[in-house]
Amino acid sequence: MLSKSTAFSETWASFVIKHRFWVVAAWIVAAAMCLIFAPRFSEVALDGDFDYLPPGMSSVVGGRLLDDAFVGVRSRSQIVFVLGKRSRLESDSKLTRGDSIVSLDFLRRLHHRLAEVNIRRANRLGMPEKIDGEISDYQREAWYGPMEIAVDSLDRAIMVDEKLYDALGDNVADFKEQGLYEPRMAIAYWDRGKARERIGAKPESVEQDFEVALILNPELPTQVLPIDERPLEAFDPWLDAMDWSDSLIGSNLTTTGARLAIIQSESELASTGNIAAFEAAKQMVSDVMDFTGRFGEAGLELRVSGSAAIGGETLLAAKEAIRYTELITVAMILAILAIVYRAPLLVLVPLISIAIAAVMAMGVISGLTMLTTNDASWLTRTIPDIRVFTTSRIFIVVVLFGAGTDFCLFYISRLREQWQTTKEEGSADESKTQHDPTWMNANRQSLASVFYALVGSGMTTIVGLAMLGIADFGKFNTTGPVIAIGLFIGLLVCISFTPALLTFIGPVAFWPGKNRISGNATDQAISNDPKANPIWSAIALQLTRYPKTLLVAGLAILCIPAAYGFRHGDAVTYDLASGLSASAESRRGLDLLQDHFDIGDITPTTALLVLPQPVETSRMEQILTDLRAGLLTVEGIENVRTGIDPLGSFKPNARQSLFSSKTWKRKIMRDHRIVRDYYYASEPEYQDRLLRLDIVVDADPFSTKAASIVENISAHLESRQSEIQPTSFSNSLPSIPELADAQVHLVGTTPSIMDLRQVTMSDTRRIRIAVVAAVFIVLVLIIRRVALSTFLILSVLITYFATLGITVAVFQWVDGSAFRGLDWKLPLFLFVILVAVGQDYNVYLVTRIMEEQNRLGWRSALRRAVSRTGGIITACGLVMAATFFSMTAAVWFPPLLSFVGVTSHSDVPLLRGIVELGFALGLGVLIDTFYVRTILVPSFVAVTGGAKN
Repeated sequence: MLSKSTAFSETWASFVIKHRFWVVAAWIVAAAMCLIFAPRFSEVALDGDFDYLPPGMSSVVGGRLLDDAFVGVRSRSQIVFVLGKRSRLESDSKLTRGDSIVSLDFLRRLHHRLAEVNIRRANRLGMPEKIDGEISDYQREAWYGPMEIAVDSLDRAIMVDEKLYDALGDNVADFKEQGLYEPRMAIAYWDRGKARERIGAKPESVEQDFEVALILNPELPTQVLPIDERPLEAFDPWLDAMDWSDSLIGSNLTTTGARLAIIQSESELASTGNIAAFEAAKQMVSDVMDFTGRFGEAGLELRVSGSAAIGGETLLAAKEAIRYTELITVAMILAILAIVYRAPLLVLVPLISIAIAAVMAMGVISGLTMLTTNDASWLTRTIPDIRVFTTSRIFIVVVLFGAGTDFCLFYISRLREQWQTTKEEGSADESKTQHDPTWMNANRQSLASVFYALVGSGMTTIVGLAMLGIADFGKFNTTGPVIAIGLFIGLLVCISFTPALLTFIGPVAFWPGKNRISGNATDQAISNDPKANPIWSAIALQLTRYPKTLLVAGLAILCIPAAYGFRHGDAVTYDLASGLSASAESRRGLDLLQDHFDIGDITPTTALLVLPQPVETSRMEQILTDLRAGLLTVEGIENVRTGIDPLGSFKPNARQSLFSSKTWKRKIMRDHRIVRDYYYASEPEYQDRLLRLDIVVDADPFSTKAASIVENISAHLESRQSEIQPTSFSNSLPSIPELADAQVHLVGTTPSIMDLRQVTMSDTRRIRIAVVAAVFIVLVLIIRRVALSTFLILSVLITYFATLGITVAVFQWVDGSAFRGLDWKLPLFLFVILVAVGQDYNVYLVTRIMEEQNRLGWRSALRRAVSRTGGIITACGLVMAATFFSMTAAVWFPPLLSFVGVTSHSDVPLLRGIVELGFALGLGVLIDTFYVRTILVPSFVAVTGGAKN
């Protein structure tokens, strides 16, 4: 009598084969429905890192505080434009008059764009064209803030335009003749007139702007588009700007060889919207260089950088990596299938199956994402939010294509073997169609035989990936389950659609192969029969003759790189910029910036202190002065900027001369629009309670040195809340009574990186344990051998550390002194995917050993299982490794195209994190396929006397 499990596999196989037409039709219709009705993946994909930190972390709480206290003006990232020369010689790096023409052309465009964006923002907030009657304080603040920036920016754009055309002189006529003249000044006057009219400026100033605009271009009213209809969407995140032309703060943004313009953006540095923002910024730079670049001297560069630009270019590189990966994955799978089968239909069946699975997976995942994140959806009350990210797609593609193809290969291999046996028994007639009972029976028996091996191997991966769901970091706890959903759909396709389609096609699927036991070498290689595969038969023989020697030696050899990987497992970097290749625009801009400026001055750490009760202005200023004085005693702090000293120009408590220009400059700056909006809370709840200090540290904000300094800042601020001073500070400073119950938060790049490192390291430790436990339980349930399951887990752990060690060594060698560590996401994703996926081939092998052991002795069963599965498991491993290695295509595919004479027009930079992960995953699968599964697992089975342990 069949066991219940065997009965279920038989029932499933019988149902699929009997209803093959309806199974195939159902999957095709379902895929078509997903294509038609499901939202596109790009429409629901999110991104960012810091936005998905746990809500209780200090930097996140501080970020919410900034959102609440500085409504509508809170900057979350920056775009930095750098104009300068790279020469280290001061005489060669000085900017000239011709260089100034380029700078003026850039500034007029910058400020006009900023004005347009802020008028659009006021429009989105509901500001009418003309205000009639009383308005609330909230409306006044919301509307007049952006309009004030807009009018100020248009003032500067017009002023710079006048300077530019004065500097161009007679060249303006040449520009008109060449069709390069741009009527920007006329449009700027027109826009300023409209803006002034809306805020109730003097009628004569409004009329004057319109009059000048019409003098410059009489046809302007019929030509100019309303601001909301202009193509400005990419610039919408812009809030405000600081640049070298500002009479108050410009000196801090200027050196002899470079000038800076800093755009404050409301988008998080890795927001998907930064892709368009970065490309728009690059286009602005290109327009400037095309228009006035001829006047600049040799060596002059205008570059785009800053956190928003780096984030946008990183996402752009990820999109390019996904495109390469998808193309190369399909090409590699097609090539491997053609080599393995040399039968057109056997090549097409897996591809069609995976295509159906991919369409279904993307449709289901994007549909669930849309439904679970929609507040009006009933699913939001049933299951947690499902979120997908730009980089999620690459993992879904490689895992689904790799594992799905493996499922198909393993089934087709068993079908070939079963059909061969049927032919040997003389019960098959190849001249008959797919309705031949023997063909249908071969498919049914094959599916029933491999059902649990396929389900078991699939579930180890699915359950392992799903364990990422316990992570605290948002990008981890959704990415793993999303990939698991995609793989589950792929598994269902391969145990239903694929066998149904093959049954429907009939024995012609093997055409033109003869499928003989004996014959030429090609037929023998395809057949996977021990008599026709001497290589695997020889390997199986040696494994059973010298199992102890092979097991001990094999483990010893693998432990060498594993020890290196264990020791350097934390050699990772959280530096977003280092993830881009040196040719990336934002990296080049960052290098130019660092040639002339201190990067810490551009990306300070912000300290926020919320007092329990409001205090008088004079006392608030004294608290800020005392805090600044104390912070400057902390090692590694270069400067502290506050609302009362925005540039940090004065020493604490220093006497200020009434006749000093610096004194008057500081007094004027305290009332500057940018300073007022930046340092002083706009919301009444926080007025006279919130203290904001910008702390400039002497370190790269992504470095461990910066993290150490920020930890000291936190300790110092805590010490000022109490009379008890920590021993780590040599100088004793008095506590500040008002700070006793104050909230203290640090925000900025370094604090966010510190929180990200803390949560991801905690997640990594917890997820590793969960994945190992979950996969172990699945293995025990499938193969019912505790000792063997334990060894399989240990072998894949050694494989993981060995892979990690080799990967670290390779990239250390490739990058040399520039190596800062592997991408921070690599160790966890490598662990989860390798531990889960790495068990596939072990499950295939062990379940076959157990199957053969039912009718043979353990030694013969082992030899037969290794020889019969060796070829197909190797093919599966090559497919999986190829899909992972396709993630590295951005490194070698463009040069390959150039080598064969095809020009690649893509200037998208390399994303190092994806390349590193693709290399590591591909290497790990190869080690598992050709070393662990080939030598260690069979040797262990032989040493322990079979699969009974």
